[in-house]
Amino acid sequence: MESTKLLQAIIETAIDGIITIDNRGKIESLNPSALKIFGYEEGELIGENISVLMPEPDKSRHDGYLINYQSTGEKKIIGKGREVRGLRKDGSQFPFRLAVSEVQYQDRMIYTGFIHDLSKEKEAEESLKKYTNELEELVENRTKTLKKMLHKLEVAKEESNTSLEKERKLNRMKSRFVSMASHEFRTPLSSMQLSVVLIEKYLRISDNVQILKHLQKIKNAIASLNSILNDFLSLEKLDTGIVKPHYDSFDI
Repeated sequence: MESTKLLQAIIETAIDGIITIDNRGKIESLNPSALKIFGYEEGELIGENISVLMPEPDKSRHDGYLINYQSTGEKKIIGKGREVRGLRKDGSQFPFRLAVSEVQYQDRMIYTGFIHDLSKEKEAEESLKKYTNELEELVENRTKTLKKMLHKLEVAKEESNTSLEKERKLNRMKSRFVSMASHEFRTPLSSMQLSVVLIEKYLRISDNVQILKHLQKIKNAIASLNSILNDFLSLEKLDTGIVKPHYDSFDI
């Protein structure tokens, strides 16, 4: 007697739902947790077919499963645990893990279903999945952004290297030009200096022919200097973009 009371107390206080049915699938008992899980009041389900707690297609197939087992002994659920869906009184569905056992009691077969509601676990899984997807999307977007930034940096670096190389090349050209120009400037200047000295000499002896000769040399030297200066200024303008190169075709 005491053991019966203890067993009943355990069933009544169990966290998981416990339902018993007869060999025709009629509900004989439910513990408080089972009533709470499916949203029914005590006494509402007694005598009802267990399929009332199942959504389609299990609802229509259940009696066939039971009859098939009783005639063939082929087990599909009994003695096994699996995840199924339940139908609440309000019509909503939910996932739960079902384990079914059978027992021979007073010359008849009784089936007991143990129901563990998976709603909270599934919600947690969905939340985790959603969070994981959002995180993966965030990482993917961040990776794309970083790749774009890296590409821009590579392009900027390449452009910088190109510009630096152009600048170095131009500096080398300028150095060569300055060296060349220095030589070119000295030559006409030396000629002019010599011509001035000779003119002073010829002025003292009034040799007009020689004076005119050396004056012409001075003019030629000045023209040469002007040409060199124009070339130098043209290079400076080309460097700053003021003068653009002009392309023309000709026969070789």
